[in-house]
Amino acid sequence: MDQKPVACTASSHSHKIKPILAIEYSNLSAIWLSYALWIETYGTGLWRRLTQTSSSPTFGHNFSNRVEHTGKTDSTSPNDLDEIPLPNQTSSQLMIRRSLTTTATPFLAIAALLPALLLQGCSLIAQPTRSDTLTADEAIADTAPPKQIEVPERPFPAETLYALLVAEMAGSRERYDIALGNYIQQAHKTRDPGVAARATRIARYLNARQAALDTSLLWIDISPEDLEARYTAATELAQSGQLDKAMEQSNYLQDHGGKAIYQIIAAQAASSSNEEREALIQQYLTLNKQYPKDTELLVGLGLMYQQQNQPEDALKMARKALDINDELIPAVILETRLLTLLDREDEAIKRAATLLNRHPDNDRLRLQYARLLATTDLEKAQAQFDELLENSPNDPELIYALALINNERGELDTARNYFLELTAFEHHRSSAYYYLGRISEKEQQWDMALQYFLQVEPGPDFMPAALQSTDILVRGGQTGAAHKRLNLLRERFPAQAERFYLLEGEVLSKHLQLTDAQKVLSEGISQFPNSPPLLYSRAMVNEQLDRLDDMEDDLRLILKSDPDNATALNALGYTLADRTTRYDEAYVLISQALQLKPDDPAILDSMGWVQYRLGNYPEAILRLQEAMKAYPDHEIAAHLGEVLWVSGQREEAEEIWKQGLQLHPDSRIITDVINRLKAIESTTSNP
Repeated sequence: MDQKPVACTASSHSHKIKPILAIEYSNLSAIWLSYALWIETYGTGLWRRLTQTSSSPTFGHNFSNRVEHTGKTDSTSPNDLDEIPLPNQTSSQLMIRRSLTTTATPFLAIAALLPALLLQGCSLIAQPTRSDTLTADEAIADTAPPKQIEVPERPFPAETLYALLVAEMAGSRERYDIALGNYIQQAHKTRDPGVAARATRIARYLNARQAALDTSLLWIDISPEDLEARYTAATELAQSGQLDKAMEQSNYLQDHGGKAIYQIIAAQAASSSNEEREALIQQYLTLNKQYPKDTELLVGLGLMYQQQNQPEDALKMARKALDINDELIPAVILETRLLTLLDREDEAIKRAATLLNRHPDNDRLRLQYARLLATTDLEKAQAQFDELLENSPNDPELIYALALINNERGELDTARNYFLELTAFEHHRSSAYYYLGRISEKEQQWDMALQYFLQVEPGPDFMPAALQSTDILVRGGQTGAAHKRLNLLRERFPAQAERFYLLEGEVLSKHLQLTDAQKVLSEGISQFPNSPPLLYSRAMVNEQLDRLDDMEDDLRLILKSDPDNATALNALGYTLADRTTRYDEAYVLISQALQLKPDDPAILDSMGWVQYRLGNYPEAILRLQEAMKAYPDHEIAAHLGEVLWVSGQREEAEEIWKQGLQLHPDSRIITDVINRLKAIESTTSNP
């Protein structure tokens, strides 16, 4: 049988003072001293403010301003639809800098205040407040606050009050581990709904996900009818991937007049398997029959259909929701994204613009509009991001977006300023350094570029930065320094050592240091025997070194372990067709590759080239034209032009070469082909 939730108040004073006065003098002194320190620092009014409804579980003055985060503390976005909020999705790591040290207040100055504190403090602690991390109107329309539950009254033991005082003091001193630990301990010990609620809010504010989940479930166990407790537990369960249990809580909220979280659950389903997601869709469809006008369910269904790669079905759900409320922002944003997926960008932009005109202050909608514009009109997108940044001047995501847009538009000075501003934020700092390096490269400021690249930390931009820094060093004649640095990186990140060997070989090959490239790649193969990427890279270097037998050995090793490796089949077949007279063997290899990848432009080019070598000019022209259409490239243009020229179509050949030179004005391949063919023509016309 569930225990009734209880709380304490300051009523019936006489019977509540007795347990406090009965404790040992040493304990009482400790409590008085704790309270003295609290009074000295913050004053009596703060204790009341601590437990009043607020947006954050404040410890002392300006707690929220003193928490240092490496990420955001507010609601963040699921991967697939970031306007559907999921509480505290990013992980914030809090820096604890100061210890619980202070000076004592004279004992007698506060002695008279202690009874009043002991009587009313527990009552104030126990007041339930709204969740600080997520409000339902961020996902969809505003809803009424959760129903507050009246609870019976009871006193706190002195030890409990002391522990909670220490927790509040610890929070004010930024010792959040102590604050949270004490609240969690006392929540379990007292089973008081107010203490459980505050423990949950503190955990959520600090992004202590497991603690938030545990205390929210305890809160429900203590106060099962509390809708805020249900709502909080539902979101934490969804966050932890326990979607079935989150559905149970959400269904309870739906049935009892609370705010269900079907959109949040659907957003989290992006990490589920197709089978799990399909089962969840069936639950939603069943609920939709019971609640056909529930837009939360409809948008959630749309999200999951999108995740299942069913954009048409997803669009139907979004528009059903809009039929009920044509200004429902999450549904509009989902609709516009689906229209973009269906290659209907103009319709998506028009839809977002129309609604934005009606809701010019809705930043979420403006953000979606700006993202849509970024695919078609960077100048207009920049104007929207500028307006968003004006409203939120310290938002690193907006600064990053504007930096990228200006960089793409060639406004390098403006882009540089935004990227420099980003270096003050933990999030996107490495990306900022990477792009600052690229800007410096464009301006040929090689030393500055190198310094920026070297500041990029492990993450998405780390390998590109390592590639660019290695390129700068090798270009500047510091091949030894580049090799030394990459050796250090291979030691520091052994799981990425293979990629560092490939990177070094690629850069050396690019700068025609082929012997060094062959040596580095061979060293890599000694560490990673039979590595297809390393064997392939060494094969290409050996081809440039005219070591065709070694090249063939490497490619044959790849095919021995992976007979259907289309890349190796094509490379070997093309080399045999281009550098030997083994045309029939080359044709077999390229045919195998083409069967595996019939639309690959490189393989189509190889097939055209081997057909040319075999004397099948019409078939060669057809294949090379297919390749050129699929992927306009100067090397394909060189091949197609040569076949056209040899087959007597001189004007067509010159036109194709012209197109190739437009694509790559410095193409040595095309100029070498032209010179060779004209030299042959000159020789044959003047024997």
